[in-house]
Amino acid sequence: MSEANAAVIGGVYEAFGRGDIPAMLEMLDESITWRAPENLPHGGSFSGRDGVAQFFQGLGERWDGLVVDSEGIVSEGDRVVVLSRVRGTFRATGEDTGYASAHVWTLRDGTPVRFDEYVDAPTTLPAAG
Repeated sequence: MSEANAAVIGGVYEAFGRGDIPAMLEMLDESITWRAPENLPHGGSFSGRDGVAQFFQGLGERWDGLVVDSEGIVSEGDRVVVLSRVRGTFRATGEDTGYASAHVWTLRDGTPVRFDEYVDAPTTLPAAG
């Protein structure tokens, strides 16, 4: 199941990379729990596909050209961890910047039900809110 779960999460990142947020949202459980750290300008806790859509709307409002580069995927049981670099142009400052991130996904029956992001973000990024 671990390889299958890694493939599901790979598909989520592929949809994001194409800018196809509707397709990405369809891959998620309807009641997914989504958490991005509060020290990010787009951070917060979101519930369900509608909440995750709000999260991505916040990304679009705060970033231009945001890219998530996967540096590795580890899958074990119902968990998939994606190590990544997130980069783009932060609209508030016009600065090209980014941060290191670990995305921890929990799946149930091959469907993502939880997303938790852990980051090493520069202090130049204002916090959410």
